[in-house]
Amino acid sequence: MTNSIEYVLGDVLPEPGTVMTVADGVRWVRMPLPFALNHVNLYLIDDGDGWVLIDCGLGDETTRQLWEPILANGLDGRPITQVLVTHYHPDHMGSAGWLLERTGAPLWMTRSEWLSARAIRLDDTEELLDGIVAFYRRTGLGATDVADMRVLGNSYRRMVSPIPLTFNRLAADTVLEIGGRRWMVMIGSGHSPEHACLYCPEAELMIGGDFLLPRISPNISVWWNEPDGNPLQDYLRFLDSLDPIADQTLVLPSHDRPYRGLKPRALDLTEHHDRRLDLAAQVCQVPSTAIDVMNAMFQRKMDTHQTRFAVGESLAHLNLLIDQGRLSRHLGDDGAWRYVTT
Repeated sequence: MTNSIEYVLGDVLPEPGTVMTVADGVRWVRMPLPFALNHVNLYLIDDGDGWVLIDCGLGDETTRQLWEPILANGLDGRPITQVLVTHYHPDHMGSAGWLLERTGAPLWMTRSEWLSARAIRLDDTEELLDGIVAFYRRTGLGATDVADMRVLGNSYRRMVSPIPLTFNRLAADTVLEIGGRRWMVMIGSGHSPEHACLYCPEAELMIGGDFLLPRISPNISVWWNEPDGNPLQDYLRFLDSLDPIADQTLVLPSHDRPYRGLKPRALDLTEHHDRRLDLAAQVCQVPSTAIDVMNAMFQRKMDTHQTRFAVGESLAHLNLLIDQGRLSRHLGDDGAWRYVTT
Protein backbone atom coordinates (compact mmCIF):
# COMPACT_ATOMS: atom_id res chain seq x y z
CA MET A 1 0.00 0.00 0.00
CA THR A 2 1.53 3.34 -1.04
CA ASN A 3 1.82 6.05 1.57
CA SER A 4 1.80 9.69 0.45
CA ILE A 5 1.55 11.05 3.97
CA GLU A 6 3.55 13.14 6.42
CA TYR A 7 3.99 12.07 10.04
CA VAL A 8 3.94 15.49 11.66
CA LEU A 9 5.77 14.44 14.84
CA GLY A 10 8.08 11.93 13.21
CA ASP A 11 8.68 8.97 15.50
CA VAL A 12 7.91 10.83 18.74
CA LEU A 13 5.37 9.02 20.93
CA PRO A 14 3.87 9.72 24.36
CA GLU A 15 5.06 7.34 27.06
CA PRO A 16 2.38 5.15 28.70
CA GLY A 17 0.71 7.00 31.55
CA THR A 18 1.61 10.44 30.10
CA VAL A 19 0.06 13.01 27.78
CA MET A 20 1.64 14.88 24.85
CA THR A 21 0.43 18.01 23.07
CA VAL A 22 -0.26 17.05 19.47
CA ALA A 23 -2.09 20.19 18.27
CA ASP A 24 -3.35 23.45 19.71
CA GLY A 25 -5.73 22.47 22.51
CA VAL A 26 -5.38 18.71 21.90
CA ARG A 27 -3.36 16.19 23.90
CA TRP A 28 -2.46 12.62 22.94
CA VAL A 29 -2.53 9.54 25.16
CA ARG A 30 -1.24 6.15 23.98
CA MET A 31 -2.42 3.01 25.79
CA PRO A 32 -1.03 -0.54 25.32
CA LEU A 33 -3.03 -3.44 23.89
CA PRO A 34 -2.28 -7.17 24.34
CA PHE A 35 -2.66 -7.88 20.60
CA ALA A 36 -0.54 -7.77 17.46
CA LEU A 37 -1.81 -4.19 17.11
CA ASN A 38 -0.23 -3.26 20.41
CA HIS A 39 -1.58 0.22 21.19
CA VAL A 40 -4.53 2.58 20.86
CA ASN A 41 -4.44 6.38 20.69
CA LEU A 42 -6.81 8.47 22.81
CA TYR A 43 -7.22 12.25 22.64
CA LEU A 44 -8.12 15.02 25.08
CA ILE A 45 -9.58 18.29 23.78
CA ASP A 46 -9.21 21.39 25.96
CA ASP A 47 -12.66 22.71 26.85
CA GLY A 48 -11.67 25.54 29.17
CA ASP A 49 -12.72 24.35 32.62
CA GLY A 50 -12.18 20.70 31.71
CA TRP A 51 -11.32 18.16 29.02
CA VAL A 52 -13.33 16.21 26.48
CA LEU A 53 -11.90 12.70 26.19
CA ILE A 54 -12.10 10.84 22.87
CA ASP A 55 -12.02 7.06 23.47
CA CYS A 56 -10.99 5.25 26.62
CA GLY A 57 -8.70 2.26 26.09
CA LEU A 58 -9.21 -1.39 26.93
CA GLY A 59 -11.13 -2.35 30.05
CA ASP A 60 -8.22 -4.06 31.81
CA GLU A 61 -6.16 -3.41 34.93
CA THR A 62 -3.12 -2.21 32.96
CA THR A 63 -5.13 0.55 31.30
CA ARG A 64 -6.76 1.61 34.57
CA GLN A 65 -3.38 1.85 36.29
CA LEU A 66 -2.01 4.00 33.46
CA TRP A 67 -5.01 6.31 33.66
CA GLU A 68 -4.38 7.10 37.33
CA PRO A 69 -1.27 9.34 36.91
CA ILE A 70 -2.93 11.10 33.98
CA LEU A 71 -6.04 11.86 36.00
CA ALA A 72 -3.89 12.97 38.95
CA ASN A 73 -1.16 14.97 37.21
CA GLY A 74 -1.60 15.17 33.43
CA LEU A 75 -4.59 17.46 33.03
CA ASP A 76 -3.46 20.72 34.68
CA GLY A 77 -5.73 20.10 37.65
CA ARG A 78 -8.84 20.13 35.47
CA PRO A 79 -11.33 17.23 35.22
CA ILE A 80 -12.57 15.17 32.30
CA THR A 81 -16.04 16.65 31.81
CA GLN A 82 -17.24 14.71 28.73
CA VAL A 83 -16.36 11.27 27.33
CA LEU A 84 -16.92 10.61 23.62
CA VAL A 85 -16.48 7.11 22.20
CA THR A 86 -15.98 6.79 18.44
CA HIS A 87 -17.25 3.20 18.29
CA TYR A 88 -18.00 0.21 20.49
CA HIS A 89 -14.84 -1.89 19.98
CA PRO A 90 -13.14 -2.83 23.26
CA ASP A 91 -9.95 -0.79 22.81
CA HIS A 92 -12.16 2.30 22.49
CA MET A 93 -15.09 1.45 24.78
CA GLY A 94 -13.41 -0.87 27.28
CA SER A 95 -12.66 1.57 30.11
CA ALA A 96 -15.61 3.89 29.44
CA GLY A 97 -17.80 2.58 32.24
CA TRP A 98 -14.91 2.78 34.72
CA LEU A 99 -13.92 6.30 33.62
CA LEU A 100 -17.50 7.58 33.80
CA GLU A 101 -17.78 6.28 37.33
CA ARG A 102 -14.35 7.71 38.18
CA THR A 103 -14.99 11.18 36.72
CA GLY A 104 -18.77 11.63 36.72
CA ALA A 105 -18.60 12.68 33.07
CA PRO A 106 -21.48 11.90 30.67
CA LEU A 107 -21.04 9.59 27.67
CA TRP A 108 -21.48 10.58 24.02
CA MET A 109 -21.84 7.93 21.28
CA THR A 110 -23.87 7.15 18.21
CA ARG A 111 -26.97 5.12 18.94
CA SER A 112 -25.96 2.00 16.98
CA GLU A 113 -22.56 1.85 18.68
CA TRP A 114 -24.10 2.13 22.17
CA LEU A 115 -26.72 -0.51 21.35
CA SER A 116 -24.03 -2.82 19.96
CA ALA A 117 -21.91 -2.41 23.08
CA ARG A 118 -24.86 -3.09 25.38
CA ALA A 119 -26.08 -6.12 23.40
CA ILE A 120 -22.72 -7.82 23.02
CA ARG A 121 -21.56 -7.10 26.58
CA LEU A 122 -24.74 -8.72 27.97
CA ASP A 123 -24.86 -11.78 25.69
CA ASP A 124 -23.39 -14.82 27.42
CA THR A 125 -25.74 -17.49 26.10
CA GLU A 126 -25.32 -20.92 24.55
CA GLU A 127 -27.49 -19.64 21.71
CA LEU A 128 -24.75 -17.15 20.85
CA LEU A 129 -22.04 -19.83 20.92
CA ASP A 130 -24.15 -22.10 18.70
CA GLY A 131 -24.61 -19.21 16.27
CA ILE A 132 -20.86 -18.57 16.19
CA VAL A 133 -20.17 -22.23 15.41
CA ALA A 134 -22.79 -22.34 12.64
CA PHE A 135 -21.38 -19.17 11.08
CA TYR A 136 -17.78 -20.41 10.92
CA ARG A 137 -18.80 -23.83 9.59
CA ARG A 138 -20.33 -22.02 6.61
CA THR A 139 -16.96 -20.37 5.89
CA GLY A 140 -15.18 -23.71 5.40
CA LEU A 141 -13.12 -23.43 8.59
CA GLY A 142 -11.89 -26.82 9.84
CA ALA A 143 -13.55 -28.57 12.78
CA THR A 144 -10.69 -27.90 15.20
CA ASP A 145 -10.63 -24.21 14.34
CA VAL A 146 -14.42 -23.99 14.63
CA ALA A 147 -14.17 -25.52 18.09
CA ASP A 148 -11.54 -22.90 18.98
CA MET A 149 -13.97 -20.19 17.87
CA ARG A 150 -16.52 -21.53 20.32
CA VAL A 151 -13.95 -21.49 23.12
CA LEU A 152 -13.01 -17.90 22.25
CA GLY A 153 -16.72 -17.15 22.35
CA ASN A 154 -17.78 -13.66 23.30
CA SER A 155 -14.34 -12.23 24.05
CA TYR A 156 -15.85 -8.73 24.08
CA ARG A 157 -17.33 -9.33 27.55
CA ARG A 158 -13.87 -9.94 28.96
CA MET A 159 -12.40 -6.69 27.61
CA VAL A 160 -14.95 -4.03 28.60
CA SER A 161 -16.23 -2.63 31.88
CA PRO A 162 -20.04 -2.53 32.25
CA ILE A 163 -21.63 -0.41 29.52
CA PRO A 164 -23.34 2.71 30.90
CA LEU A 165 -27.13 2.57 31.01
CA THR A 166 -27.53 6.01 29.45
CA PHE A 167 -25.75 8.04 26.77
CA ASN A 168 -26.00 11.26 24.76
CA ARG A 169 -26.55 10.62 21.09
CA LEU A 170 -24.14 11.67 18.36
CA ALA A 171 -25.66 11.91 14.88
CA ALA A 172 -24.54 13.03 11.43
CA ASP A 173 -25.92 16.54 12.01
CA THR A 174 -24.39 16.94 15.49
CA VAL A 175 -22.03 19.88 15.94
CA LEU A 176 -20.13 20.07 19.22
CA GLU A 177 -18.66 23.29 20.58
CA ILE A 178 -15.47 22.40 22.45
CA GLY A 179 -13.02 25.03 23.61
CA GLY A 180 -14.69 27.71 21.52
CA ARG A 181 -14.35 25.72 18.29
CA ARG A 182 -17.00 23.81 16.35
CA TRP A 183 -16.45 20.11 15.78
CA MET A 184 -18.59 18.40 13.15
CA VAL A 185 -19.54 14.74 13.68
CA MET A 186 -18.95 12.60 10.59
CA ILE A 187 -20.63 9.19 10.63
CA GLY A 188 -19.60 6.15 8.63
CA SER A 189 -19.92 2.38 8.80
CA GLY A 190 -18.01 -0.65 7.66
CA HIS A 191 -15.49 -1.08 10.46
CA SER A 192 -18.35 -0.77 12.93
CA PRO A 193 -22.07 0.05 12.61
CA GLU A 194 -22.06 3.84 13.12
CA HIS A 195 -18.51 5.03 13.69
CA ALA A 196 -18.08 8.72 14.60
CA CYS A 197 -15.19 10.92 13.46
CA LEU A 198 -14.77 14.55 14.60
CA TYR A 199 -13.76 17.29 12.15
CA CYS A 200 -12.89 20.87 13.08
CA PRO A 201 -12.61 22.90 9.83
CA GLU A 202 -11.38 25.99 11.69
CA ALA A 203 -8.38 24.17 13.16
CA GLU A 204 -8.00 21.75 10.21
CA LEU A 205 -8.12 18.80 12.61
CA MET A 206 -9.82 15.43 12.26
CA ILE A 207 -10.04 12.76 14.94
CA GLY A 208 -10.37 9.79 12.64
CA GLY A 209 -10.85 6.84 14.99
CA ASP A 210 -10.18 3.57 13.21
CA PHE A 211 -11.48 4.78 9.86
CA LEU A 212 -8.40 6.70 8.69
CA LEU A 213 -5.30 4.80 9.78
CA PRO A 214 -2.06 5.90 8.11
CA ARG A 215 -0.34 2.54 7.61
CA ILE A 216 -2.87 -0.29 7.69
CA SER A 217 -6.44 -0.69 6.56
CA PRO A 218 -8.98 -0.91 9.37
CA ASN A 219 -10.58 -4.29 9.64
CA ILE A 220 -13.73 -4.42 7.53
CA SER A 221 -15.51 -7.62 8.51
CA VAL A 222 -18.69 -9.60 8.17
CA TRP A 223 -19.80 -11.07 11.50
CA TRP A 224 -22.18 -13.81 12.58
CA ASN A 225 -24.99 -11.41 13.44
CA GLU A 226 -25.19 -10.10 9.82
CA PRO A 227 -23.74 -12.81 7.59
CA ASP A 228 -25.01 -11.27 4.34
CA GLY A 229 -24.00 -7.70 5.20
CA ASN A 230 -21.96 -5.51 2.88
CA PRO A 231 -19.68 -3.48 5.19
CA LEU A 232 -16.98 -2.92 2.58
CA GLN A 233 -19.39 -1.02 0.35
CA ASP A 234 -20.28 1.18 3.34
CA TYR A 235 -16.63 1.87 4.09
CA LEU A 236 -15.78 2.75 0.48
CA ARG A 237 -18.71 5.19 0.45
CA PHE A 238 -17.30 6.87 3.56
CA LEU A 239 -13.90 7.28 1.89
CA ASP A 240 -15.63 8.86 -1.12
CA SER A 241 -17.37 11.34 1.20
CA LEU A 242 -14.06 12.85 2.39
CA ASP A 243 -13.46 14.98 -0.71
CA PRO A 244 -14.63 18.30 0.86
CA ILE A 245 -12.12 17.98 3.74
CA ALA A 246 -9.26 20.51 3.59
CA ASP A 247 -6.01 19.12 2.16
CA GLN A 248 -3.91 20.29 5.13
CA THR A 249 -6.10 18.61 7.73
CA LEU A 250 -4.13 16.94 10.51
CA VAL A 251 -5.55 13.46 11.10
CA LEU A 252 -5.38 12.07 14.63
CA PRO A 253 -5.84 8.30 14.16
CA SER A 254 -6.58 5.63 16.74
CA HIS A 255 -3.47 3.65 15.79
CA ASP A 256 0.01 4.62 14.57
CA ARG A 257 0.85 8.36 14.52
CA PRO A 258 -0.75 11.71 13.59
CA TYR A 259 -0.33 12.57 9.92
CA ARG A 260 -1.25 14.87 7.06
CA GLY A 261 -2.31 13.53 3.69
CA LEU A 262 -5.93 12.46 4.21
CA LYS A 263 -6.96 12.50 0.55
CA PRO A 264 -4.07 10.46 -0.84
CA ARG A 265 -4.50 8.10 2.11
CA ALA A 266 -8.20 7.64 1.32
CA LEU A 267 -7.23 6.87 -2.28
CA ASP A 268 -4.61 4.36 -1.09
CA LEU A 269 -7.22 2.61 1.06
CA THR A 270 -9.70 2.45 -1.82
CA GLU A 271 -7.08 1.03 -4.19
CA HIS A 272 -6.02 -1.51 -1.54
CA HIS A 273 -9.55 -2.89 -1.36
CA ASP A 274 -9.90 -2.85 -5.15
CA ARG A 275 -6.83 -5.10 -5.33
CA ARG A 276 -8.28 -7.40 -2.66
CA LEU A 277 -11.54 -7.63 -4.59
CA ASP A 278 -9.65 -8.63 -7.73
CA LEU A 279 -7.66 -11.21 -5.74
CA ALA A 280 -10.83 -12.73 -4.29
CA ALA A 281 -12.39 -12.91 -7.75
CA GLN A 282 -9.27 -14.59 -9.11
CA VAL A 283 -9.33 -17.25 -6.36
CA CYS A 284 -13.01 -17.87 -7.12
CA GLN A 285 -12.44 -18.74 -10.76
CA VAL A 286 -12.88 -22.21 -9.30
CA PRO A 287 -15.46 -22.81 -6.53
CA SER A 288 -13.81 -21.64 -3.29
CA THR A 289 -14.73 -21.17 0.35
CA ALA A 290 -14.18 -18.02 2.39
CA ILE A 291 -11.23 -19.81 3.99
CA ASP A 292 -9.67 -20.38 0.55
CA VAL A 293 -9.92 -16.65 -0.08
CA MET A 294 -8.62 -15.85 3.42
CA ASN A 295 -5.53 -18.01 2.84
CA ALA A 296 -4.79 -16.09 -0.37
CA MET A 297 -5.23 -12.72 1.35
CA PHE A 298 -3.37 -13.49 4.59
CA GLN A 299 -0.33 -15.62 3.94
CA ARG A 300 0.91 -15.87 7.50
CA LYS A 301 0.27 -17.96 10.58
CA MET A 302 -2.55 -16.54 12.69
CA ASP A 303 -3.98 -17.33 16.10
CA THR A 304 -7.73 -17.78 16.69
CA HIS A 305 -8.28 -14.09 17.45
CA GLN A 306 -6.53 -13.00 14.23
CA THR A 307 -8.27 -15.68 12.18
CA ARG A 308 -11.65 -14.37 13.32
CA PHE A 309 -10.84 -10.97 11.83
CA ALA A 310 -9.26 -12.43 8.68
CA VAL A 311 -12.32 -14.59 7.93
CA GLY A 312 -14.57 -11.58 8.39
CA GLU A 313 -12.42 -9.47 6.08
CA SER A 314 -12.54 -12.15 3.39
CA LEU A 315 -16.32 -12.37 3.65
CA ALA A 316 -16.61 -8.59 3.33
CA HIS A 317 -14.91 -8.74 -0.06
CA LEU A 318 -16.92 -11.77 -1.16
CA ASN A 319 -20.25 -10.19 -0.21
CA LEU A 320 -19.41 -7.01 -2.14
CA LEU A 321 -18.47 -9.08 -5.19
CA ILE A 322 -21.83 -10.87 -4.96
CA ASP A 323 -23.67 -7.53 -4.78
CA GLN A 324 -21.69 -6.35 -7.82
CA GLY A 325 -22.77 -9.45 -9.73
CA ARG A 326 -19.20 -10.71 -10.08
CA LEU A 327 -19.70 -13.83 -7.91
CA SER A 328 -22.41 -16.32 -7.07
CA ARG A 329 -22.43 -18.81 -4.21
CA HIS A 330 -23.93 -22.18 -3.40
CA LEU A 331 -24.07 -24.26 -0.24
CA GLY A 332 -22.00 -27.43 -0.52
CA ASP A 333 -22.81 -30.84 0.90
CA ASP A 334 -20.28 -30.15 3.68
CA GLY A 335 -22.31 -27.15 4.87
CA ALA A 336 -19.86 -24.52 3.58
CA TRP A 337 -20.61 -21.76 1.08
CA ARG A 338 -18.61 -21.88 -2.13
CA TYR A 339 -18.13 -18.83 -4.31
CA VAL A 340 -17.49 -18.78 -8.04
CA THR A 341 -17.14 -16.05 -10.65
CA THR A 342 -20.27 -15.54 -12.71
